[in-house]
Amino acid sequence: MTAAPTLWFQGTRALNGAHGVTFGDGLRCVGGTIVRLAIHVNVGGASQYPGVGDASISQRGGVTAGDVRFYQAYYRNAASFCTSAPFNLTNAVGVRWGP
Repeated sequence: MTAAPTLWFQGTRALNGAHGVTFGDGLRCVGGTIVRLAIHVNVGGASQYPGVGDASISQRGGVTAGDVRFYQAYYRNAASFCTSAPFNLTNAVGVRWGP
């Protein structure tokens, strides 16, 4: 990941049977109701959420026990790989929140 802002977001479903849809230089795999969790600048090729001073994922995302949510990050990347799009996405992950 380049030293650029990254948008961390949560969704209520996986897109295209969890295979994703083409978006920028990658695949957007998270859909449904989207919650923007945070924007952090990548440092040394990485970033994370939550960071120091951030609300927890469950608090910011409004999740409760038993909820299933999907997470992914969207970031600027001016290098052309698959397309000429100046952005890409991370892999996505699904989480079933427990007690």
